[in-house]
Amino acid sequence: MFDTDSSNDQSLVEVVAQHKPKNKAQANFQRLIAKIESRREQLQQWQTFTLHYNERIASELLPLQEAMRACQRKLAIAIDELLSLPTKGRAPGRVQRAKLGQLLDELLDTLVDDDADEALIALFDKYSEVSYAEARESDMELTQSLIEGVLGSEFTEEHHAASADELLELARRKLQEEVHEEKQRRQARAAESGETPKAKAAQSKKEQAAKEIRQSIREVYRKLASALHPDREPDADERQRKTLLIQRVNQAYEASDLLTLLELQLEIEQIDAAHLANVAPERLAHYNQILRDQLAELDAEIFHHVLPFSETIGMPSRSIAPALVDRYLSADITQLRLSIEQAEDELAALQDPKKLSALLKRVSLHTEDDDMDIDEFIDMMKIFAGDSIAPAPRKRRR
Repeated sequence: MFDTDSSNDQSLVEVVAQHKPKNKAQANFQRLIAKIESRREQLQQWQTFTLHYNERIASELLPLQEAMRACQRKLAIAIDELLSLPTKGRAPGRVQRAKLGQLLDELLDTLVDDDADEALIALFDKYSEVSYAEARESDMELTQSLIEGVLGSEFTEEHHAASADELLELARRKLQEEVHEEKQRRQARAAESGETPKAKAAQSKKEQAAKEIRQSIREVYRKLASALHPDREPDADERQRKTLLIQRVNQAYEASDLLTLLELQLEIEQIDAAHLANVAPERLAHYNQILRDQLAELDAEIFHHVLPFSETIGMPSRSIAPALVDRYLSADITQLRLSIEQAEDELAALQDPKKLSALLKRVSLHTEDDDMDIDEFIDMMKIFAGDSIAPAPRKRRR
């Protein structure tokens, strides 16, 4: 349909760059195409990396975590044996017993969770001032009290969670819902406040522009569909090629992916560099709006992929790349291996009084752990929700 002065293996970015932009709209068109191409590559990198990351978690990190838990379990049982049934020459002194008890408490805090086995629960009950069941109930009550300070007592009355962790997850989801609902309310209020004749005219103009934009992308689609309709092709091989191409066209049209549609036009030589350099100003404005929307969707999709990694390593999403996340994972794996070696050394030290004495010299006794206060908890829950919202007012019970 159009003469072409470029080879089909050139990207759209390379083709449009053959002509210097004549105006700001053409410059924006070239810039948006280049940005979208860059975001596509970035998204592909994160998608590929996510598979690689999950494979490393399954094959490297999780087995080490299981090995670490098994080693810590042996260590807890060995400390209990040393405290309960010390053999001759291995009986720890008063200070050593206190330090061993502290180490055991720390181990049990790590090991005793919802998946704890009977032996660990028995150890917890043996050395704790409260039973495992009482401790879980206390954690639940504290978590419930803290969440009520954020969401109100109605929330915990409506949700009956089996554990503190489950209740926290329910609260996190509730906060996300409230953030979303608040955004919708703000949008509704903004819409209501704009019900003036001037605002209505602006809204009508905006809707008309959106209709024209949809029409622009529809026209590109129709040109491609007309040229690639497989039923009109007598040659079997060419019909198969067009069938595959029309599938790509349909997918791009359904996704409002203008860039891919233009690339397909370029691929079948329906457009060329000269055509793209002389798009009518009104049509070019529509193209640029479509491309801006497409760029925003790509940015949102990239953010969706990056956010879990950003939360894992504690860095802003804009500051991380797959290679950096991979290095953090490697560092975690290395540290876990070192921790397993240290736990194995500690386990061996329990059998040797001299090594045990050297080990316990490095342990400092402490009196109590630092507790999270209500303000820290509220801030944490807001972060989980992904936004800042005012805490729900607490209502008195009748």
